[in-house]
Amino acid sequence: MSADAMLAVLLVLPLGLVSLSLLRASDSPLSLRLLAGLGLLVLHGCVVPRRLRPLAAYGVAAVAMLLLVALPPLHDPTGGAYYPAVLLPSTLVFGLLLYTASGRLGLLPSLVCLAVALTGVVLVLSRLWNPASWGGSSGSYELVAWRIGLSVGLVAAVACFWSLGRLSRMRVLFLSELRAKAERAEADRVRERKEAARAERDRISREMHDVVSHSLAVMVSQAEGGRLSDPDSPGAGVFATIAGVGREALRDMRGLLGVLRTDGGTSPQPGLGDLSDLLDHVRDTGVRVAVQEVGDARPLRPAVDLTAYRVIQEGLTNVIKHAGATAAADMMLAWRPDGLHITITNDGDGPPAEEAGVGLTGMRERLSMVGGTLEAGRRPGAGFELSATVPYEPRSLPSSGS
Repeated sequence: MSADAMLAVLLVLPLGLVSLSLLRASDSPLSLRLLAGLGLLVLHGCVVPRRLRPLAAYGVAAVAMLLLVALPPLHDPTGGAYYPAVLLPSTLVFGLLLYTASGRLGLLPSLVCLAVALTGVVLVLSRLWNPASWGGSSGSYELVAWRIGLSVGLVAAVACFWSLGRLSRMRVLFLSELRAKAERAEADRVRERKEAARAERDRISREMHDVVSHSLAVMVSQAEGGRLSDPDSPGAGVFATIAGVGREALRDMRGLLGVLRTDGGTSPQPGLGDLSDLLDHVRDTGVRVAVQEVGDARPLRPAVDLTAYRVIQEGLTNVIKHAGATAAADMMLAWRPDGLHITITNDGDGPPAEEAGVGLTGMRERLSMVGGTLEAGRRPGAGFELSATVPYEPRSLPSSGS
């Protein structure tokens, strides 16, 4: 509204002041000049609400234009000629209002506004058709040329303002649709990331269920074996308690996590012992993989072993998907005092940002469950590097000594 008010003021300066000076210079009756001034004032005033109430502003302006067309000619004593009030410069504001109405309204209302404008053109033509009737002159041109030029000019001006308004509306709708598509695409990406993260958490839960179930089953079996080996010993009761608690924990965990499995059972999970099969599969795709192992390997808890395998699997899968079939990858397994350090580098491009976000999020969640860390990104120059640290003991799970 403030911008339109400023525009109205700016239009008053070149158009309104000239129209006002012409009215003051005319020696026509005061009532006639006041009516003409009122019509011009209404036209300029309609500029302020033109975008907030386009149809109402256009309708009031059309009534003001009708008043100016109907008024008797004004007399200009300096030139000794008469001219209709509709020829005052401020009437050009009506073109702006037509442009705004056609750009802000729907197709049918804008066509109604166009019909009103064309009707006004007919009325103006009927008023200016014969210059001699209102004391004017067509100049040195023939009367036919005056009429043709006037008709073509007015119709072309109305068509131009209306068409520009419709074009601006099409542009606004187009940009609005682009924004809506961008918002929908972003919403889809967010939903896909959430679904991928949830699926990864579910898969981790299923795998942890398998790993912990196996450990609990071994614990219960060993406790039962200890109890049955010497039922009369003082430790038999302790073994029985351990076995009972283990069975209850196994039953509770299956109730909480086992529902995530479709088959309801357990299955052996891969580990670093299955790494050779994974490397063979990767090499079968055409990717060259060089493996280097530093330090003395040591046995890992099942949860840690599975996590290390999954990180390597995900890293090599990204190489296959995004680095190309002719890429070369280097993998280093460094057995250090603080844990197993896994580094995978390749000479191709890394995954796109949206896919990298999903994949890295899943790996970080998997590593966080055992207290590991992950870093990934583009290498200086070219290529992509993934570096993960996996502790020997899962820090978020109870260790063997606890």
